[in-house]
Amino acid sequence: MKYNLYVEDVSVEAIFNKLGDLEGARAFLRGEQKLVPVEFERNEHGHIVLTVTGLDLTGEQEVERLTAAGFRVNDWAKSCLLSTKEDGYNKAHRLVSRQSYKIALMPMQEIEGGVDRTTDAMRKRGIEKYGYEKPLAGIVPRIRESVSDKQMEEMGFWYIAAPHDPIGDSDDGPRVLYANRDINGQSLFTSLDRPGRHWHGDGAFAFFVPAS
Repeated sequence: MKYNLYVEDVSVEAIFNKLGDLEGARAFLRGEQKLVPVEFERNEHGHIVLTVTGLDLTGEQEVERLTAAGFRVNDWAKSCLLSTKEDGYNKAHRLVSRQSYKIALMPMQEIEGGVDRTTDAMRKRGIEKYGYEKPLAGIVPRIRESVSDKQMEEMGFWYIAAPHDPIGDSDDGPRVLYANRDINGQSLFTSLDRPGRHWHGDGAFAFFVPAS
């Protein structure tokens, strides 16, 4: 059963699925049944695992799609998505249409303190320690669409970034995309990818999980 209604970041379809059936929904409305916290899938490392489906969209189409759906895309994120450079979104970061991508979320809190929590260090940790693969920037819009701010809160994250190869913005600044939980609405932002750029511990890096 499909419903196109959303209440506080939760779809009616998702509520029905959690309650089980129509009788479960009626019991919920009578106050006899409660929603239980979402149990996220985790791998052997304890990392949350998601699966997103690729869309072969241009950066321009991504901006149109996200803004039409009510997501906030800041100017730097638009600059990266609309970049026509060799390292730009269209040439280097688009996903394959209808292909499933398994993604692991590595919490930044694994490293205490910000000294060693740089993009390079955390990217290296995900690849060398856990065997993950470097992602494409194209997973970030799909994460932003599929993971609500409420779910990010339940995961314990304020942001989910992808340590992809950096994209040069309009000022040639190397940037990476991230989904941000924001009091002003669900957002897609960027961060400068300087070698010494440190990340806050309240987020996660999203990596590709290799096919088994």
